[in-house]
Amino acid sequence: MGNEKPSQPELPNAEDNLVITINKAKKQQVKSAPKTIVKPAKIKEKEETPSLSTNHDKVSEQEIGYFTYFKQDEDKLIDLYNNLKINKTLSSKPHKAIVGYRKKTQSYREDKLRIKSASGEIFPEVLPFIDSLFKALEKADAKIVPKYDETEVILKDKYTITLNFKLPCRKINLSTEDERYSTYHTFEYETKGIINVEVGYKLSWYSWGRSEKNINQTKRMTTEDLLRKVFVYIFSLPKIIDEEEKAYIIREKQRLKEEEERLILQEKRDNEYTKTQQLINNSLNYFYSKLIQEYVAAEMNKDSEEYEWAMRKVKWIRDSEKYPDELLTENEKEKLFTKKTIRMNF
Repeated sequence: MGNEKPSQPELPNAEDNLVITINKAKKQQVKSAPKTIVKPAKIKEKEETPSLSTNHDKVSEQEIGYFTYFKQDEDKLIDLYNNLKINKTLSSKPHKAIVGYRKKTQSYREDKLRIKSASGEIFPEVLPFIDSLFKALEKADAKIVPKYDETEVILKDKYTITLNFKLPCRKINLSTEDERYSTYHTFEYETKGIINVEVGYKLSWYSWGRSEKNINQTKRMTTEDLLRKVFVYIFSLPKIIDEEEKAYIIREKQRLKEEEERLILQEKRDNEYTKTQQLINNSLNYFYSKLIQEYVAAEMNKDSEEYEWAMRKVKWIRDSEKYPDELLTENEKEKLFTKKTIRMNF
């Protein structure tokens, strides 16, 4: 027993688990996309297996924890993921979105399926990649809706995921000896042979906003590796959307509460202002009516018509609602006092 060499687990194959780091909306990293994912039931079996199992039987962290947000569909999604494949050539029965794309004239094709390429050309692997992705998503009960700005993927009739396909190109300067060269045609674009997929999502309260993340194919990554990565990332977004929805509801409740408090405070201020204004007006009316009454008593003959007229005005000035005037209105009363106040200030 003492002569046995300690066993060391095999190092992972670099080509098996190619990882693109994708940032979520909350700056979290998306898990890698291994070639196969182990179902929860099989993980439990391995955990309960006696210690006779070797290091090769252990489940790596990269093989677990996928699609757990969709408990009822988890096994189905894992099966779909483990069977993701891309044909070398386009299927004889391609997805209807691709059929529509191919029917379009060259200049309008981008409007149909959003395959962006500066060269205006696509290489053979592109359409089989999109075909496999769309068919796999539809098997997961998703709806594919091509639109002018992007292709929408509707999950559970609730989550809207957006896709844009980009084919990076390199600029090639043409020599003067090249038959394609002219004064107005000095360079061309050539595709690099890789696919970048822009994946985003829409929120119910902000449909114009899209939180896009680019999933870029590297030189060492096959289109099937990219397909798995995109598939995993799409199904990681509903959790983020729900979290943002909950955060939005909390923010909205807080905003409505603050708005309600602001309106209540504003109403109190308005009432206080009105009461204070009324107090000032009443005191001014009382002041002027007393002043005029003293003047009339001192300067006018009590038996004259002018005295009776002046005393009626005193009552009107003090309380125009209780003692309305036959000719003058409340607005005219305000004008009289406004002019009087201005003169007194000067």
